[in-house]
Amino acid sequence: MDHNVSMLLEKIKVVAEQTRTGAVKAADRAGKKAGEMAQATRLNLQIFDRTTECEVLYKEIGKVIYDIHQGAETDEDVIERKLAQLDVLQGEISELRDELGALKTVCTCARCGRQCSRDDAYCAGCGSPL
Repeated sequence: MDHNVSMLLEKIKVVAEQTRTGAVKAADRAGKKAGEMAQATRLNLQIFDRTTECEVLYKEIGKVIYDIHQGAETDEDVIERKLAQLDVLQGEISELRDELGALKTVCTCARCGRQCSRDDAYCAGCGSPL
């Protein structure tokens, strides 16, 4: 085989291997991103559910307060139980939001406010450690 043809085939082989490696990396990143998006969606749905439960409790507490205002006899512990349920739900919402925040791929520099990648050790804007 001609030397030039052999060199050309070798270059094609190297480029094909680089392309394959790049495609594998891109597919891995896309899979990871899809997993992160699915996790974020799951967390957002859980936050929505807990928030809806809070709204129901707010209405129930308001109804009890109004009943008391109207002179109706009510169990004194009803409001306390509902407030305790609200405290639990608010705690769960806070934990879910923290979990959701941890999924984000960017962070904000505390010194200059620039958006940086979570993988960065230092801010690209001001050089501060992240």
